[in-house]
Amino acid sequence: MSDRLLEITFSVEHENCWTNLVGKYVVKTLRFSVDTERNFIRSLIVVDKKYKELINKIKRNNSFIGYSLVSLTTDNKKILFDFRKRYKNSVMDNINSVDGIILDGFKYDGKEYWRVLLYESYVNELREKLKSKGNVEFISFHELDITEDELTPYELKTLILAYKNGYFDFPRRIKSDKISKLINISKSTFTYHLRSAESRIIKRYIDDLKFYNVINNVSKQEEEKKDS
Repeated sequence: MSDRLLEITFSVEHENCWTNLVGKYVVKTLRFSVDTERNFIRSLIVVDKKYKELINKIKRNNSFIGYSLVSLTTDNKKILFDFRKRYKNSVMDNINSVDGIILDGFKYDGKEYWRVLLYESYVNELREKLKSKGNVEFISFHELDITEDELTPYELKTLILAYKNGYFDFPRRIKSDKISKLINISKSTFTYHLRSAESRIIKRYIDDLKFYNVINNVSKQEEEKKDS
């Protein structure tokens, strides 16, 4: 029997890591890279400006090595922090050691939440490795579902045209019949390609939305435990 490739969501709560400094707000990792030779992970995180004290706390943490940039986003509401932390024996090190592929991750309320691809035969090994970090919870498992979700050239063209001309603005700046005339197709054809593009985009990102909704599910379960 072939080894199934699973998409797994889990959380880790452990001491001696900057993630346990995060309160009840989401800290997203936008990008990361690993330098195993120099033993560091370079992470670019984004955090709401009102939680700027977290940046100073990270700098004082034992896993912190150094940073390249602290700056505000263009809307002046969030902070981008480009920093380096130790890689060896990190959660990311554990995932890589069992040939896992990291899809996404965020921090919330002292926990790290991860979404990874992992072969089923390695699940127990990863579980055992993570136990040494602290409290671990495997939240969901499902077999990787590979579907075709790339936009066709016409779908991409109509989507970009609609966006640039204000079709998605409120109030709408242009109607579908006028956009269809710009590319010399019928209104019904334009609408068909646009709806198809919207459907594909929503489908592509639905797993991301489900992943970040983990917070609400966990909070709901905690409330139910208190009431029982």
